[in-house]
Amino acid sequence: MADTQTELSGTSFTPERTIASLRVLRVGQAEQHREHRYGSRMPQLWWVFLGRHWVPLPLQCFLIEHRDGLVLFDTGIDPAILSEEGYINQAIGRFLLPRIFRFHLTERDRIDHVLAGAGVAASDIRMAVISHLHFDHVGGIAQIPQADLLVSEREWAILSEPHPEREWILREHIEIPGANWRQVSFTPTDDPLFDGFEGIHDIAGDGTMILLPTPGHTPGSMSMLIRQDGWDPILLVGDLTYETALLEQGVLPGTGDTEALLASGAKVRRLKERLPGLTIVASHDFSAEEVVSRATRRTPQSTEA
Repeated sequence: MADTQTELSGTSFTPERTIASLRVLRVGQAEQHREHRYGSRMPQLWWVFLGRHWVPLPLQCFLIEHRDGLVLFDTGIDPAILSEEGYINQAIGRFLLPRIFRFHLTERDRIDHVLAGAGVAASDIRMAVISHLHFDHVGGIAQIPQADLLVSEREWAILSEPHPEREWILREHIEIPGANWRQVSFTPTDDPLFDGFEGIHDIAGDGTMILLPTPGHTPGSMSMLIRQDGWDPILLVGDLTYETALLEQGVLPGTGDTEALLASGAKVRRLKERLPGLTIVASHDFSAEEVVSRATRRTPQSTEA
């Protein structure tokens, strides 16, 4: 393959072995209310206290082997949330947590142990992109102190609000000593592929990992577009939806800002129309591993005599 720049919808990137692999990492198992996952006309507090139907919730993050180093998309949950009584400082939070989620976690679900099981040392992670600051997505940052932690400026601003813990953003487990947080701002682009988005952030400067603002689940949630020669393009959407099929159908989950979720979902669907073959992957979707495997299955490369 020639060592040249390839153009995809106006954004240039170098495809040759830029990304070697994308793996889905299972970092625990939980249950959530059916209304939480699939939406409900009932008020949230109604199903939190009176809902009787629980559905499985896989906890997952993603490992990207990029030419510049290993990158995580989210870091999972810290199992200490179940074993340490003071992990959640506020009594109301400790009261509500088991009424919103049923966690099934062991020490093996901590990100450093999960990485070791995948043949990777936690100390080798160069960067972690944090889709949003909920505790089940930032729970492993203490295990990768050397890594740069990317978060959107809007999401980081939540920490300056009076009570971020009410949105399950636990400051004491985010603003930890030595954490290398980097706030991401989105740059406007005239690339028609990203029309409607407020901007983009090209992580490596090669077009293979593009961050997009997709607020709704939280005000600063963001997604990552991954492109590599021989793969279908992949969009990791975090918790914008709990299942890809629901997003494609316009079905909203039971939490989040309805207007923002609708707007972000519409932008993602338009992106899929513009980018043939786009695979959308939600962090809590049981099909994530299957669809990532299918999207990254390399097509045979033609050779010249």
